[in-house]
Amino acid sequence: MVNFIHICLMLLSTCGIVASSYHSCNGETAVNYHPFIKLGSKYYFINSNWKMNWFKSSEYCRSIGGDLANIVSLEEHLALEEYILARKIRTQLWFDGNDLAEEGRYMSHSTGQPIVFTKWLQNNPGNSGNEDCLEVCIHGKTLLMNDHHCENTFYAICQYRAPNKRCSENNSLMHQEEHCILEKLVDVSTQAVDIFKSHSQPTLSPTV
Repeated sequence: MVNFIHICLMLLSTCGIVASSYHSCNGETAVNYHPFIKLGSKYYFINSNWKMNWFKSSEYCRSIGGDLANIVSLEEHLALEEYILARKIRTQLWFDGNDLAEEGRYMSHSTGQPIVFTKWLQNNPGNSGNEDCLEVCIHGKTLLMNDHHCENTFYAICQYRAPNKRCSENNSLMHQEEHCILEKLVDVSTQAVDIFKSHSQPTLSPTV
């Protein structure tokens, strides 16, 4: 029994050291967001050197670890609007979303869900000549959305793709996200305590 307890304590100690090391090496400050910059609560990158159609723009954003930008709140919209105004970008910019599958129903290409926040240019979306892809542009001092022909070439607004937070049973401890490591530590601790309790219960002798 004493040996069993020692093994459990050694296991927990080892896991704690690994988790501590992982945390110190993989904190937020260690993440390399380049070329994305933080605007509000998200990270964005505007490629102002290469104009692409909507499909190429989506492909490009994925190639650098992101997706076409998809804002979900007024706060995110205003943060991006302020940045675009400061950079004096007056051309159209490709954005996440299209109604290629169903006319008038704009879906996010990155999430597969309906676009939840919109701020349309007046009288848009208009679908003039079969416009199916979403772009944004500064009008006056306001960032507004518009539907446009997917084949046209504009700059792309990419949004950093947050890492997948799901824990995998198949991955080793060193390849898990921090919250997954802590989850595993809790499981190991609970199992050790349960086993200890079950072995420490007095053995009942049958009464004669």
